[in-house]
Amino acid sequence: MFRSAMKEEHVIGPIGQRTVFCQEDGRVWLSQLCGERSAGDDADVAPVFQAAAVVSTSLGQFDRGELTAVESSFDGDSARILWQMADGALELQSTWSCCPTTGVLSRKDTLTNRSGQTVRIFRVQARFAFPPGSWNVYAQDSRWCNENQGVWRAVHAGSIRLACTEGRTTQGGTPYMALREGEAQSGLAFHVLPRGNWEIDVHRQSVMNGPLYLVVTLGMSSEEMRMDLAAGASFDCPEILIQPLPEGEPSRAAPHLHRYLDERLLAAARPELPVVYNTWFEQFEVLEVPRLRAQLEAAKGLGCEVFVVDAGWYGPNEGDWFAQAGDWRERTTAAFDGKMNDFAHEVRAAGLGFGLWMEPERFGPGAPVRQEHPEWFVPGAAGFARIDLQRPEAYDYLRGEISRLVQTYRLAWMKIDFNFELGRDPTGAELSGYYAQWYRLLDEIRQRHPETVFEGCASGGMRFDLTALAHCDGHFLTDTVSPIEVLRIWQGALLRLPPGGIIKWLVLRGIGRTIPTYTKSLADSPASIVAPGCALWEPSETVDVDFAAAVALPGVFGFSGDLASLPEEARERLRRHVAFLRQWRSFIRRASAHLLTPPRAKDDRQGWAAVELSDAEGATSLLFVYRLDDGAATQRIRLRGLDPRREYEVTPYLPEGQKPQRHTGAELMQDGWPITLPAKYRAAIVVIHGEMQIG
Repeated sequence: MFRSAMKEEHVIGPIGQRTVFCQEDGRVWLSQLCGERSAGDDADVAPVFQAAAVVSTSLGQFDRGELTAVESSFDGDSARILWQMADGALELQSTWSCCPTTGVLSRKDTLTNRSGQTVRIFRVQARFAFPPGSWNVYAQDSRWCNENQGVWRAVHAGSIRLACTEGRTTQGGTPYMALREGEAQSGLAFHVLPRGNWEIDVHRQSVMNGPLYLVVTLGMSSEEMRMDLAAGASFDCPEILIQPLPEGEPSRAAPHLHRYLDERLLAAARPELPVVYNTWFEQFEVLEVPRLRAQLEAAKGLGCEVFVVDAGWYGPNEGDWFAQAGDWRERTTAAFDGKMNDFAHEVRAAGLGFGLWMEPERFGPGAPVRQEHPEWFVPGAAGFARIDLQRPEAYDYLRGEISRLVQTYRLAWMKIDFNFELGRDPTGAELSGYYAQWYRLLDEIRQRHPETVFEGCASGGMRFDLTALAHCDGHFLTDTVSPIEVLRIWQGALLRLPPGGIIKWLVLRGIGRTIPTYTKSLADSPASIVAPGCALWEPSETVDVDFAAAVALPGVFGFSGDLASLPEEARERLRRHVAFLRQWRSFIRRASAHLLTPPRAKDDRQGWAAVELSDAEGATSLLFVYRLDDGAATQRIRLRGLDPRREYEVTPYLPEGQKPQRHTGAELMQDGWPITLPAKYRAAIVVIHGEMQIG
């Protein structure tokens, strides 16, 4: 317990990025947050804004002066504060830790009911206050095939509320927000690690007719929360990460986040993932063994290591793949005619692992288990239902079904999809109870089947957040596979996700000599190769194979489409790219990404884009550069993730034919490296390897 008669200050975090806690007479507040001044600097309003949380319950609402700090401890780069409210009936423990190398600050809050009776919780969120000023917020819109689309906007009046939609944690927005005052060269980025529905609210607030301060509240959604917390029970709030915003730009904060995640959240991740072929873009759910054999032969020839059968293999009743989700029996009159294991043996005989698609959380109206145990399900939209994982028997059933498929087909890879909204939570817990069980189930499955890669997907990226990534081996970025759209969506994703966990596909189809090249006859034109223009084959667009491959390579690399239709010249290019990927995939898995050009909207095809992947020591980087619809054939790209004192060998991988050169890190970061791409929609890949330090 503490009762201080004088104000004390406690500091965590590196110089220049300090978080400063002030305590006095049962109050604890922030005067700095990751180097940014908070409202606690203003002595006139510090008592009003000092609370670090907002808690609304059946016992009352508590914020500002209603929270009393009864215990606190500060130890190097960590802090712990215990708040009490309602005369000790409720306790909120807030634990903070700062990574000294990246400056990323973690905050974890736990609310405990000490009242001796059940208390209903309506809201429990972290709260931060900042001084008056012209504040701007960077936030991301996120919809199907339009994920991670960010813009800056001013906080003028009212509030800016970010939230997800019925359990799809990156539908409607992403759990990420950046903040800066005007055009300041500093700021903050906030990341919520969802445990169900989440919410970020930014609003301006006046005190006694005074100036407008900025208040940020974030954590679990409060829209429909009415959670009953039993006597003695605790509720863990979502973890919040806060990081400085160098130069006031979200892109400059990204590599620090990636390094932090690599050291902590993803420290136990697989060191690398295999090259995968997925059947979806061959002919979607129409699965025919002769065609699949042709794709298997082509995938093997390119160097693929896993062959995954996507939706369409299951459901013996009438209906399409979408309607029959939840009935995980093989089709007997289509697809493999009940003999999918025979095809799985063919895949393994060819030297590849066999994989399968499944959507465990959605159950169609005809799923037999819904008829047998209707009490296990929570009805949703369009006749679908989700399984109630808070029922032990339902939990055991679903875990058993996933394990049955893994064991029956000896799966090397399982793609776990999520194509609907979970709906409203009848327990009033904003799906926090459901998600606690879902992620526990995934962890148990992965522990039981360590040889199987589990891929996350949610209509592409509709549940691609840091919590989801921590419970799978990698996550699919987006359902659009247009290379340019993937490039732009990937840029936005890198602000909040590490590059090594992002799965991207290279999707191609050869259409022969069907499109004449300008100045040439059709007979003299090369065979054309197309990629989908979005998530379907119509419309399609012709692509340069090297450009499309360079978009998919920096991450977890996969193929789909009609590989068997590609001309031999294209296949030879792709074999080369797969060999390059195998050489570098362990590096990419743990790399940090420097966005050397800022993220742009998905539909923006102008300019150039460049991303540098680097290791923690600054010894090696991979540079990926893309010329889009830009009139200039040369751009000088300045790198960032290098040691200025080290000498580097710079070796262009793509385009070929350029000799290695030697430069210091200082030269490459100050003067840059010139990239020449004579044609639009072409790409360059450069290996930058440090050999020794100078001086």
